[in-house]
Amino acid sequence: MKLKKNKMEIKTILKLIILTVLLNSCEGESENLFLDEPEDISPVITIPEERNLKKGLGVTTGKPYWKTKVKNLNVSWHYSWGNTLPMQEPEGVEFVPMIWGANRNAVKFQENIDRVIALKTSGVAKYLLGFNEPDGIEQSNITVERAIENWPKLEALNLPLGSPAPVNTENEWMTSFMSEAKTNNLRIDFVCMHWYGGLNVDSFLAKIEKTYELYGKPIWITEFAPADWNATSPENSKHTKAEILTFMKEVLPQLDKLSYVHRYAWYSAKITSGPLGNAALYDDQGNLTTLGKYYRDYN
Repeated sequence: MKLKKNKMEIKTILKLIILTVLLNSCEGESENLFLDEPEDISPVITIPEERNLKKGLGVTTGKPYWKTKVKNLNVSWHYSWGNTLPMQEPEGVEFVPMIWGANRNAVKFQENIDRVIALKTSGVAKYLLGFNEPDGIEQSNITVERAIENWPKLEALNLPLGSPAPVNTENEWMTSFMSEAKTNNLRIDFVCMHWYGGLNVDSFLAKIEKTYELYGKPIWITEFAPADWNATSPENSKHTKAEILTFMKEVLPQLDKLSYVHRYAWYSAKITSGPLGNAALYDDQGNLTTLGKYYRDYN
């Protein structure tokens, strides 16, 4: 009787195992029916659960496979120079919207404001970035007066608000804007900065420190990478891939040590770019470069 009972128990266990396998198989097939983006041919890499809370990425959400790029680089936050999020961002990664410029078309400007309101209402937006390189002719190209005039509309969104990110945080545009903002009692919660210098880590850190001393606000470095603006191709850039990797290895721990640097995002241009191609984090197919793999693994 005992032997018969054992055989029956074994048969029952085997049936349960087979049933479990079949159910899991069905679940796997049904998951493919609910993809939230088109099929992605770029590789998906398994990333560690722990993330560096400062480390981020700027990548436009209008380009193919942005979501996979964000996920594969193991960042905690990302932004797109805009305020449109066409699909859910990867789990555990925060999207930070930006009001890129102060468009003279009032309707379009209000559309940007409304999108940020929707992102805030849905719980997605927790911070807001101000105008992008307003002192740059080829960027948002806004006068200080127009930036000050429109700033209260950004303030009214009641999100922690980052300053405009100028070409140079010490130039006349930025110092005038910050002075006018103080005079008019406008709110700026943190200062955004860009940096495209050489390979001298100390020089970069000194620039960050000077910006902090000037304005006394936490720093978000929303774009940075070594650049050679005279290079016409990656091959004739004075900054080699190996040198840029060494720069990254030295500078990231320093940024993490600085309490007033709250966030940073490496800028990844096209791999074919002369000035910045050797600093690219991924190639044209979305594969991580050696530099990109280091950025991914750095925590």
